[in-house]
Amino acid sequence: MNANLILAFESLPMLVGFLLTLPVGGKLVQPVVKVWPSLMSPRGRMTAGLVLICLSGLVIATHTFWIHEKITGTATSFCASDSIFSCDDVIGHETYGYAPIIGQPWGLIGMGVFAALLYAAMMVQKEPDAQSRTRMLQLLMVFSGGGIPVIALLISYEVQIEKLCQYCTMAHLANVLVLVTSFRMFRATQSDAWSLMAKTDLSREPKKIDEAE
Repeated sequence: MNANLILAFESLPMLVGFLLTLPVGGKLVQPVVKVWPSLMSPRGRMTAGLVLICLSGLVIATHTFWIHEKITGTATSFCASDSIFSCDDVIGHETYGYAPIIGQPWGLIGMGVFAALLYAAMMVQKEPDAQSRTRMLQLLMVFSGGGIPVIALLISYEVQIEKLCQYCTMAHLANVLVLVTSFRMFRATQSDAWSLMAKTDLSREPKKIDEAE
């Protein structure tokens, strides 16, 4: 199967998740609110969206590590290309494919980070009014915020290699979306907005059209 098609499939939860965190999310979930009633409130959609973003990031990071293990030390390729996009050249690079000092593949580190982010996001979704909610949101912001300098470093590697890794780019995007979403949620918890977001803003039943009009 085409590597870019696989990446598009793995990135779909990220796109859906981000849309759920936006005002347009209310319209998107109307066909499924009977199945998932928690999506009837802005807070429910935002927490669900955050979980989907983290899940997508974890899947992509895991695949990145798999690519690294598949191509390292072998003549096997996964998404090599003559164009500027070539995840093989970046992920399988003998120097830049590993984190400085600790010497571990970037995909493995990404797996650990996104696993922690997913756990924190699920805790917020499960108990949005618990005192631990603030701590989990802070963890989300610290981990994803700490990833920004790492993203800058990895981009600098790509510039030096003169190749772009599409899988790495989507993992970076997932990290940024986690940071933005968790920050928005944290700000909401510092006021009455968090409680107001828990109120249902959708109806389980379709709106009836007044035929008399």
